[in-house]
Amino acid sequence: MSGARRVGKVKVKKKCCRSTPRCSSCPVVVLLKARKKALKKAAKKAAKQERKKDGKDKTRS
Repeated sequence: MSGARRVGKVKVKKKCCRSTPRCSSCPVVVLLKARKKALKKAAKKAAKQERKKDGKDKTRS
């Protein structure tokens, strides 16, 4: 098995090479992007639940 794995379309290295700036296949970069994406998705879901609770679901017309 190789030292790299895929997350989506990006091939992620097993260990960070500590280059400056960090390369796109660095696990640090990939994990930070994944965390940011998850937070954004959770905020969107919470906002949708709040709108639905108020009875003002604007997604349906």
